[in-house]
Amino acid sequence: MPEFAAKAMAAIPAARLDRETRRTSAGLCAAHAPALARIDEQARLAHADLNPKNILVSGRGRDWRVEALIDWEFAFSCCPYGDAGNMMRFASEYPAGYLDGFAAAFAEHQPADLPPPEDWAYLGRVLDMFALSDLVTRPVGHPVADQAAGVIRRWVADGVHRG
Repeated sequence: MPEFAAKAMAAIPAARLDRETRRTSAGLCAAHAPALARIDEQARLAHADLNPKNILVSGRGRDWRVEALIDWEFAFSCCPYGDAGNMMRFASEYPAGYLDGFAAAFAEHQPADLPPPEDWAYLGRVLDMFALSDLVTRPVGHPVADQAAGVIRRWVADGVHRG
């Protein structure tokens, strides 16, 4: 996976991310990739584009119920933490409480064979580092790729923190 990230970073338009940011991002991918060894065998169907616009919900009194997940075009076999990382990617844009509700429900419904719930957010961010490496290779002006470049810049500035 680190080789994938390095190759993707080399393909990113310079107008989107400068050379030092791309180099550092590839280095972060390589540094955190060993953590994924613990979940190599956790293959399940992953949506790979899990975010609020692809979740249909209905109100149930004061609660919400997920009715369907739509837009499965990127689905593949992966650990479900990849979907969690995707959901957390643009968390600053969600309404107050949205991500807290997602995190609580996600942690509560972990299969017994996955790492402890306190580790899922970190593992999701690491998986998302690799997904973002590919996403930012889209042509300059692609709105989601430009937004993803902002996430990479923050990770480079702050590092990817555990937990």
